[in-house]
Order: sequence, then structure tokens, then C-alpha cells
Amino acid sequence: MKIAFYSDTYLPNRDGVVTSILSFRKGLEREGHEVYVFASASGKARKENADDHAFLYMSTAFRPYPQYNIALFPFLSERKVKSLGIDIVHSHGMATMGLAALRAARSLNVPVVGTFHTLIPRATHYISGGVKPVGDAAEQVAWRYLKWYYNQCDVATAPTKVIADMMAEHGIGNARAIPNGIDTKRFTPDARGDVVRDEWKMEGKKIVLSLGRVVLEKNLELLVKSALMVLEEEPEARFVIAGVGPAANHYKEYAKKCGVEKYFVFKGLIDNALVPNCFAAADVVAVPSKFETQGLVTLEAMASGGVVAGADYLATKEIIRHGVNGYLFDPDDPADCAEKLVEAIRNGGKVRGNARKTAEKYSLEACTKKLEALYEELLECRKCR
Repeated sequence: MKIAFYSDTYLPNRDGVVTSILSFRKGLEREGHEVYVFASASGKARKENADDHAFLYMSTAFRPYPQYNIALFPFLSERKVKSLGIDIVHSHGMATMGLAALRAARSLNVPVVGTFHTLIPRATHYISGGVKPVGDAAEQVAWRYLKWYYNQCDVATAPTKVIADMMAEHGIGNARAIPNGIDTKRFTPDARGDVVRDEWKMEGKKIVLSLGRVVLEKNLELLVKSALMVLEEEPEARFVIAGVGPAANHYKEYAKKCGVEKYFVFKGLIDNALVPNCFAAADVVAVPSKFETQGLVTLEAMASGGVVAGADYLATKEIIRHGVNGYLFDPDDPADCAEKLVEAIRNGGKVRGNARKTAEKYSLEACTKKLEALYEELLECRKCR
């Protein structure tokens, strides 16, 4: 098959959508398929692009979140898609490149799959300025648009059942759960944590790690609020925030306001090659977010033999069974968060084996086969029309 991935975010961005695209591309290419990426990008990224299977389009930065770009002329991709003889279009976004994906599929008369990667309706603070009535109205508008958009696709996929069910509740009638895969050969318990501990000068410390985009919807304020309670039980605990995003300064100021800034270390962007080592170095990986549609960080940490303490909410609670393969806490309760972080630090060894077994169910090979089967089903249905 020749497959076109469309996205509103791509390299050099590092986020869950980009990780999913790169992973599935690798998995599908291993199976002998050809995958082409059509994405918005900055001028610098377009100039430096050396990938002959990636076509990047002129864009403008989304001002509330400058790491994201909105393609200005996305429909220019249509000619290239036709020349490549694409068999199926897979949209990983719903902004301008997502609209271009729908148009390209129609023009070619090929199936189109749309993946619901991000809970856009829960991120309306980027445009509401924190004004609740504006945010509530924006959330309703977002769901109406998403309902329209994903119902234009032959199938809309979500990476977890809980999100597929949410889509159905909001009128998206063709939703299915197909998880994103992780590289269980790269993320293994064999990764050396001492490399990172030495670099961070954290020998003897209890590392509570948060790794990912540093944004308001990740609910990192909960970690700040829980810090003093954790420190009462584990005085050597240190909170490492690894990643970049528009809320970095907000969280630094909040930690200072709460008097715990000396226990928080903001590491910024982590070298991708060292991510498995970061998970291995951590005593507990904290995932307080109420925004996850799957949570690749959760699965990557579990695959690395790490101990995850996450929000008892949506996708995270679909993956984690408390006390069996990780720990769950109330994402609105700092005391419960602190209690579970301490429990994970002290008793995490009990869940490591089961955490790895859980992660293996989400291997890239297994998830690629599910996606490949969906493509084949849609192509067969198209022949029968």
C-alpha cells in the first residue's frame, strides 16, 4: 500500500502526535508499505528537510502555542498525492492539513482515516484567556467541529476505548479504538539510569519525573501542590520536569510561590536518545494529566521497567491497574497524589514486572498489524462499492 499521513505537527516538534506518526511509519515500512508525510512546518524545518517521503508546507505559527504551525496553502498537497498514486489517506490532525487530507482523499476516491489524538475541547484555554464562559462556549464549538470533521472520514480512530466511547457520545458515529504502538525493543528495563543520574547530579535522590510537553493541560500544578507532603515522607525527593512548552515559566513561578522551587528541576528538552535512560533513572514517573487520549509516556515508562503513578482519569486509568502495574491518584487531590507518589517510591518494585507485561501488549508490531488490518478492510470495502 501507498499511504499518506497528514498532520498539523511534525519534526522537529516532539509530541505524542509526531511520535505516533514516526512509529507507525516505521512499523508500516517494515511490512513493505510506503508511507508519505504531508505536514505544516516552519521555514527553517522546510529548508532542512532531507526526507524524500516528507512534504512540508508553508505555515504560520499558532500564536498561543508557537511550536505548532498552521499550513497556509495545504491544498497544494493534492497534486503530489495524485502523482504518488496513494491508496489510503490517514489524517493525524484536524486543522488545515486535516482539511487537505479530506479533500485529497475525495479527489482520489480513496478511503480516509482520521485519528483523534488530542482532546482539543479540553484545551480551549489557549483561546479563552481563562474566561470560563468563553471557554465553555469554545468547548461546545470544538465538539461540533470535531463531530463534523471525523464524520467525514470512513473511520475515526482513537488510541483508547474510553476516548472512542467519548467520541461516540459526542455524535462521532464511526469511532474505533486502535492504540498507538511503542518500541518495546528501545524501551526496555536494560536501559541505564545511572547515566542520567550522574549527569543530573541526583545520586542518592528520589527522582519524581514528569516527561513531556510543559503545558497547562498536563496538570503539573498538582505536583507542585503535593511536593511538601511528599518531602515530609521522602526528604530526598526531587521533582524533575523534562520537556518544553509555553507553560514552563508559569510552573517555575508557581513552584517559587509555593516555596518548593529548590526541589524542582526544569531540564528543558531532553535528547531523544536519552529518554529510556530518564525513565530508568526515575523512582517514579508522574502523570497527573487529565488530558491524555492514551499517554505514550506512560507506556514507554512501563516498558522501561519504570513505576508510573498517574491520574485516575480517562486513558491513564484504562492502562494502569492500581497496585498491579502502577499507581493511580485523584488528579484533583494533592494529598492523594502525594500518598501515591510515596507508595510508588517505596513499593514500586512490586509492579515493575507487570508494568512491562502491560507495555508489551502495545508493541509497535502488534499495533501496526491492527492499523494495517483496518486499511485492508477499508480498501476491500471500497472495491465492493
